[in-house]
Amino acid sequence: MPVNSKITFVQILFLVISGAFFNAHAQSILDTEMSIDADKKPLGSILDLMEQKGNFRFAYYSKLVVKDSAVTIHSKQSTIKDVLDQLLGNKYEYKESKGFVILRYAPLELALVLEKNSVVGEHQVVNGYIMDVKTNKRLENASVYEKNALQSTLTDKDGFFELKLKNVPETIELTVIKENYKTITTIFLSEIKIQMGSRKSSSSSDYVDGDFSAVERTGIGRFFISSKQKIQSLNLGGFISEVPVQASLIPSLSTRGMMNSQINSSFSLNLLGGYTGGVRGLEMAGLYNINRMNVNALQMAGIFNTVGGSVNGVQLAGIYNNVFGDLRGLQMSGIHNSVKGSQAGLQVTGIYNNVHGDSRGVQVAGIHNTVKGSQNGLQISGIYNTGNEKVRGAQIAGLFNYAKELDGIQFGLVNITDSPSGYSFGLLNFKKNGYQKISITRNEISDINLAVKTGDNKLYTILTAGKSERTNEEKLFSFGIGLGKNIPLGKRFTYNMEISTQYLYLGNWDYYNFLYKFDSPFTFRLFKGVAISAGPSFTIYSSEKRDKTIPGNSTSTFVQDRTKRYNVIKDNGKGLTGWVGWSFGISLF
Repeated sequence: MPVNSKITFVQILFLVISGAFFNAHAQSILDTEMSIDADKKPLGSILDLMEQKGNFRFAYYSKLVVKDSAVTIHSKQSTIKDVLDQLLGNKYEYKESKGFVILRYAPLELALVLEKNSVVGEHQVVNGYIMDVKTNKRLENASVYEKNALQSTLTDKDGFFELKLKNVPETIELTVIKENYKTITTIFLSEIKIQMGSRKSSSSSDYVDGDFSAVERTGIGRFFISSKQKIQSLNLGGFISEVPVQASLIPSLSTRGMMNSQINSSFSLNLLGGYTGGVRGLEMAGLYNINRMNVNALQMAGIFNTVGGSVNGVQLAGIYNNVFGDLRGLQMSGIHNSVKGSQAGLQVTGIYNNVHGDSRGVQVAGIHNTVKGSQNGLQISGIYNTGNEKVRGAQIAGLFNYAKELDGIQFGLVNITDSPSGYSFGLLNFKKNGYQKISITRNEISDINLAVKTGDNKLYTILTAGKSERTNEEKLFSFGIGLGKNIPLGKRFTYNMEISTQYLYLGNWDYYNFLYKFDSPFTFRLFKGVAISAGPSFTIYSSEKRDKTIPGNSTSTFVQDRTKRYNVIKDNGKGLTGWVGWSFGISLF
């Protein structure tokens, strides 16, 4: 298409239609030769074979590359680019970055038409329009950016764009990219005279593999990130540039404009909030930081930090931290920390920590910790912890712990695991194929004793309560906790070793009375769910000496009267006695 004749160029160097993000060495993988022979094989398996032969990886959106489609190819010592052309046709373009070949779906072609290239004050003003090659229709929301100056814009509804470039390098590179269109780059000389020893660009560019648009689809992203910034990010994909410093007032008002989402800086300052590509160093914000890609930094915000890639470093926020990739380091917030990938390090928050992948480290929360993958480390919470896969380590909760598969220790009032392994310490412990019994027994002290035993054969906990009475006015109540071990002796016989501590109420709460018991009953299973038990026991009784002139203290003889025939440790005047006793009863379940 002819260029507007009213506009003149001082110097046009050349026009290139090619990939926008290639480095000088970017053809090294695509120029590698290999032979591929396949008849009606899935496309995915052929791509896997090419990765093995060429020692590189493909990156692409699976919904845009049909991996299970059957293809036939017989290619002898052809370049990887030629092989891809045979497999994919002309509907894709290829980019290289650090051992990857990125397949970008681009079946359509666009054209850049320059209308103006002139100097206005200290700026080089470049404008024109973008159009579809096939239909000649002008294209809205195409990204036009200058690679060296790191300035960009979007075309309007008429396909028009204008860039005012400051600190222009000698060579201007205008790159145009739009979803589903092949990328083009136009290179020409600036009209601003270049002085000897002129400043070199302090930035460098690369292409980062991955879908980093997840942060834009969140509620926070929809609220804080403008539609133009989202379109720019969609068009430019993984293009990233390195600069030393960036600053923002809010995401739409920053030193790099709409290019901020493609910027990786060493120092990032966001007075209220900012939306950047990533950080390698330090990032601070009065209210919030939003990063589209990766953060290797100390990141601090008054309200929240959210990162679309991974974090290696420290995140500190008054309310909320969120990482869509992996966390290697520390997250600390007032309310909530979240990691969509895996975590290795420490999470500390006032209410809730969440890891969607695997965790190797420590979680500390006021209310709740959860790991949806496997956990290797420690969970500490005020209310409850959950591990949805294998837990290697410890769970400590004020109320409740859950582990799908336990290879460690649980401490909590209630502990649940779907596996028979590990150790659970709590008032109630429920395990797969575990030991859950209700025992009703009688012993030398209690006329009736009820015990709930939960855990497994190697270790179970005991909750016990008993009652006895000698007259209507003379009653004894006991309650306590203990630990036990069940040892199978045969198909129907088992032996139990149990230790417990019980408090005795003898009519007055002002004096302590404690039993320290070792029980060793033998159990015979009558039929499924019902067993009888009997066996010896040894008890040490510790009681506080009482003034018998005080009403209510006459019951202090209750224990002595019931156990004097069994005594082996006589009262030495300090309230300590011991005896050999017995128990028998029935067990249910």
